[in-house]
Amino acid sequence: MTEYNDDFILRMKQILKDDFAKFFSSLQSDAVKGLYVNESKISVEDFKNLVDFPISPIGYEKAGFYIDTDKKGRHPLHHAGAFYLQEPSAMFTVNSHKFRGDEYVLDLCAAPGGKTIQIANRIPGGLVVSNEIDFSRSKILFSNVERMGLKNVIVTNDTTEKVAKAYANCFDVCLVDAPCSGEGMLRKGHEVIENVKNNSIEKCATRQLEILEDANMALKNGGYLIYSTCTYNLEENENVVRKFLSKHNYELVPIDCPQNFARGIDMPEAVRLYPHVVRGEGQFVALLKKHEENFCEANKTLKLKQDKKSYEILKKFIDFDKNTYEYNKKSYIVKDLSMIKTDVRYVSIGVEAGVLKGDRFEPAHNLFMSFGKDCLQKIDLDYRDKKVLLYLKGEEVECTLPDGYGCVLVNGISLGGFKISAGKFKNHYPKGLRNYKY
Repeated sequence: MTEYNDDFILRMKQILKDDFAKFFSSLQSDAVKGLYVNESKISVEDFKNLVDFPISPIGYEKAGFYIDTDKKGRHPLHHAGAFYLQEPSAMFTVNSHKFRGDEYVLDLCAAPGGKTIQIANRIPGGLVVSNEIDFSRSKILFSNVERMGLKNVIVTNDTTEKVAKAYANCFDVCLVDAPCSGEGMLRKGHEVIENVKNNSIEKCATRQLEILEDANMALKNGGYLIYSTCTYNLEENENVVRKFLSKHNYELVPIDCPQNFARGIDMPEAVRLYPHVVRGEGQFVALLKKHEENFCEANKTLKLKQDKKSYEILKKFIDFDKNTYEYNKKSYIVKDLSMIKTDVRYVSIGVEAGVLKGDRFEPAHNLFMSFGKDCLQKIDLDYRDKKVLLYLKGEEVECTLPDGYGCVLVNGISLGGFKISAGKFKNHYPKGLRNYKY
């Protein structure tokens, strides 16, 4: 039997009381797997009719489904961004708030990106600034945003403090899915168990309060703050929220949830998810509404040069009416120029269109994933077609098309780009994503 920290066992007995035996028994079972359907690329109904492996619905997330294995990350529809592999309980966090659809949202601790993807789908008329302080993890965050073809996401790689100062009073909603001790993930294996043993709850709680202070700076008066962790102890959950409330004028907003979900400890507005109650891992979520002003100003808007030359080239192979702008020697399609601020490290300021090299333009994978359906030349294949496997391996696909750029689609979903030159197919699927097996 797996050995758990004695302090953890004692804490959980105090929290759960008579339910502890059921909770402890649930820790001996396997972690639950799930996926989230990316409605930016495919409807839930179309996905259900298309997918070739068993799925069952997650009651609190209309685009969420339970699956029996996480190996579906090799599936062609996954490569096309039709779905994202996500732990089921984690999907509840975004559902704690009812989005209108046009909000500006800050996801302060975003990698690997599951909640950013959910939010971006909720707000087609809005914008997400998605931040990750760790550089390597910010690249993973961007790659997931890119694969999903999201057009309303900016990815930053900076401290929460710098991002908050740059975007003071800019956001309608701020999500803090805080770094934590990770007690709720214990079923994910020995490495997680060891991390939980070595994590300092006190240090985590201190850091969480610091991040909430940063979130407060970025949030407008009247805005909503979503606070979540994947741990169980009071110190990082209810106690962090109480300490924050003691310093600021916020109200706790009751979260709608299924009747069997547990409520916060002496905090009935909040929600706790336990593996013996839900099909998923551990989670804590609180929703707060802000009732105070910030007396500070956001950074100035970064002045970007319009890239007219790239725009003219793009129009030759894509049905395109978006202005492009130059940033770090790359061309971008930017949803809102006012949200590109000075003194922030950006991984992406929008959809990366490509790079202009003299008179030659090299389209980015991001362009095809976001605007591939608008390409004037397309190859649309069923995802079970052997040509799809060839393409994902970086090989040629037989076709008879005029010279120029185009996009490979699977069942109408953009998968990646190609170029026909002198009648020969040139595969533009990124080399780092090749060597495909399914």
